[in-house]
Amino acid sequence: MKDIKGKFMIAFDTICDGMQCTNDHEGKPNPEFFDSEADAFFELFCDAIAGLEGTEDDYFKENEMDKDKVLATMKELKEEGDFEKMKNWLDANPEANYYEDFVIAAEEFVLGRKAIFTGHGIVIEGTKLEDL
Repeated sequence: MKDIKGKFMIAFDTICDGMQCTNDHEGKPNPEFFDSEADAFFELFCDAIAGLEGTEDDYFKENEMDKDKVLATMKELKEEGDFEKMKNWLDANPEANYYEDFVIAAEEFVLGRKAIFTGHGIVIEGTKLEDL
């Protein structure tokens, strides 16, 4: 894995597989790295817009969202490009984060990170990117 110090990436979490990232065509972890948290979040925000644009109206009804209003607001925030405004808005409207992605420092990402509760306490398992 290339030098990931000071880089950020987009990740997601699954119940079965733990923390995950994008993979290459062979199924090996291949995250895109960004030079700042803001750059990574901008990509996440754009992906959320694309996901919402392509989803069925039922998703909006189930989540009590006005599709036109949500998309218009998100596109406006995207055009402004203000990281803090986009982050605060998505934090207040988590249902608009269509893929439920999050930004994490690449050094902190642990592939397959799961917390397992045992009789002796919590065990964290997974593999750091630099160990892949």
